[in-house]
Amino acid sequence: MIANAIPREYERKKDWGRTKEIVTGVRSSGNFFKFDIHRTRSTVNDGVWKHYRATMVEPEQNLVVRIENLRSIAAGKIAFTLFVTTKLHGWGRAKVYERGVHLIALEAETDAKVSLWLDCEIALETAPSSFFTGIAVRPVVTGARMSLDEFRLTRVSDVSGPVVRELGDGIRHLIEDELKGPKLAGKINRSIEKRKDRLMFTPEMLVGAAGGK
Repeated sequence: MIANAIPREYERKKDWGRTKEIVTGVRSSGNFFKFDIHRTRSTVNDGVWKHYRATMVEPEQNLVVRIENLRSIAAGKIAFTLFVTTKLHGWGRAKVYERGVHLIALEAETDAKVSLWLDCEIALETAPSSFFTGIAVRPVVTGARMSLDEFRLTRVSDVSGPVVRELGDGIRHLIEDELKGPKLAGKINRSIEKRKDRLMFTPEMLVGAAGGK
């Protein structure tokens, strides 16, 4: 469940939709004795718009999970490290505008391989049931670390220059920012919280499972 709670897609936009107000014309008003000039302003697209996305590649085949350092840390509580490796496909797009004029659109794609170490704790707690006391399994991710083992550009637009390099760097930064530290741990814990009902086991369920065997 912890491995499945890792988000399958990450997305980021930077300056996407950026605009600025520019003078597009002038108009006059009044008469010979009182004459005024007024500027006409319009809001137009401007700057470099950037959009990044990283997606797991066939996680049912490429998501590899291994439990390490399994140990008891208190009564009814265990800790372990979940080691995860997966492949990611990255995509980035940039649109360049100059005072409302669309100059160029660029794209880049990447392939990456990532290793994750998730420090986890699982507590067993009693929980009310219909007739007897049940058991609740409470997993929590306490820390996350990552290593970007592979990263390579597989396709870029048929141009070169700083914007293309920035696209590649932007995809890499997206992966590094989203897959390490408190941000990833927080996302996983929120996902687990939404599924906590699946981790409630009553005596009736356990008896039924044993009977099925």
